[in-house]
Amino acid sequence: MKASATLIISGGLLLLSPSYNVVATEPPPHIHTITANSDADGGSEQKQLSIFSNKVSFELPVGWKMAFNSEQGTMYKAEFVPAGETLNDWSALFCIQGFEGLAANIDSTQFLDRFAGTYQQACQGSVTYEKLGMTQIGGKEAYHGIIGCTNMKNLYGGGTSRTRQGEIGYYAVLKDTEDLYLIHKSMRGEVFSESNPPLNGSNHRDFISKMLQLKFQR
Repeated sequence: MKASATLIISGGLLLLSPSYNVVATEPPPHIHTITANSDADGGSEQKQLSIFSNKVSFELPVGWKMAFNSEQGTMYKAEFVPAGETLNDWSALFCIQGFEGLAANIDSTQFLDRFAGTYQQACQGSVTYEKLGMTQIGGKEAYHGIIGCTNMKNLYGGGTSRTRQGEIGYYAVLKDTEDLYLIHKSMRGEVFSESNPPLNGSNHRDFISKMLQLKFQR
């Protein structure tokens, strides 16, 4: 049975993060480092994941590592953090999720709107949601926006050096022929005000530049 929109949305922030202190026990996905490139920021590596019917390639800075992966039925998720960081304590995170067979059940705009609505469950402050409209990523139609929390609690239950922190990220929902993909890159830092988020529609492009190199192959 294919995943339904009701199932996905009712999962709330389990889509955003692994459940409290859960470690994935599923076999790791096929992840490959394809190329390594040098640049002024220390270089980047092109990675490739096998997600359902697609091979999805993307770029990450050198040294970023997979911190979590899980494939359960029609849902898949992988999360990456910088070297030396963990899911208990990170400053930046990249996540890609796949939902097999969901494309016919919900459009990308509805998906991200409903996802943003669940974000409040993990936020101790105020939620910010800036809708950026439709775009193209990796040759796929996508709806994108910026979602943040002025004061985010620690979902993972472990110790962290950041007792109070703001969290904000760029999110995009990509629609394939049958499957739906949610990608996002988030950062954590100082608590911020709702009127002055550190990431917005005017300054987000440098933050997500490597994400825009996303490619799909069957």
